[in-house]
Amino acid sequence: SACSDPGPMAKLGAQPRYGIIGGSGVQIEGRDPWKMSTPFGECLLTTLDDEHRIVFANRHLCTSIDAVTGKANYAPPHEVNYKALIWALVVESKCSGVVALGSSGTLHPEKIPVGSVVLADDYYMVRPEPISFWGNEQIGAFDAPEGGVGRMHYTPANPVDEKWIAWLQRVQKALSPIFPSIQSQVKLAHGQTPDIWPCVQQAAPGQDLDDSVVYVNTIGPRFETRAEIRAYRGVGHIVGMTCGREWALCEELAVPYALICFCDNACNGLSTHPQGALQEYLDHKKAISDVTGAVVRTLMSELVKPSSGDALKRKRCT
Repeated sequence: SACSDPGPMAKLGAQPRYGIIGGSGVQIEGRDPWKMSTPFGECLLTTLDDEHRIVFANRHLCTSIDAVTGKANYAPPHEVNYKALIWALVVESKCSGVVALGSSGTLHPEKIPVGSVVLADDYYMVRPEPISFWGNEQIGAFDAPEGGVGRMHYTPANPVDEKWIAWLQRVQKALSPIFPSIQSQVKLAHGQTPDIWPCVQQAAPGQDLDDSVVYVNTIGPRFETRAEIRAYRGVGHIVGMTCGREWALCEELAVPYALICFCDNACNGLSTHPQGALQEYLDHKKAISDVTGAVVRTLMSELVKPSSGDALKRKRCT
């Protein structure tokens, strides 16, 4: 029987579909954007590929929508409507995996230099606020309710989550072949090789700080103090203001999330830039745009290629 055509869903191609979240350093707009309604607010989405299976959102330009023009205004990290963003991609658009690109500062520039690109395998919330879809009837406690989409109690960044590990490996295999074409514009982190790029040490989650890449999610919107950075160096490797919230919400919906971090600056007190960490960030963000563009284009072309299990999903109604 023919699948129904419920409004915005008509803009989407066949399943499986995948989501890409860009940030301040991603200069890609996609095509024919539309507003997706969610129980938590509206989100501006677009697709990147001809088959309309790669759904894209810029986290800073998707949830603060002008009522008159219909265009999105810039939302700083603390004002992004993360629930609307993730619900729009995962529940409404039915994306079965999400890749996020995040600008970050390095807490250990001697090991993760400015200009490196790394795949995070864990996260640390400086203020572990209860970010959750709980209260929505489709979210259960320890299990998703019948006909539901998620549960609020789960193990985050779980190293035995086979679906998540397979997603990280798929993203890594898709991206590593482009390294030779961009190697003059990026630096390798300690333990990182072209074969496993953008992973570090290994293409699997680490066991401790020595073989992991931990994303420290700060509150923002200001940069961190030197004292804060000294504290964070003991728990993580890179700092950002957004992606831990996205990661947690995807996990609540049991959809794998891969975070690719672009190290645009050394953190406050660690930067050797003559004008400090903020100016280093601004300068490097412009220089790295070619690399972020190459990463998005590669994901766009590689993720639509068949993988194990895709054939069955394509037979289902979209």
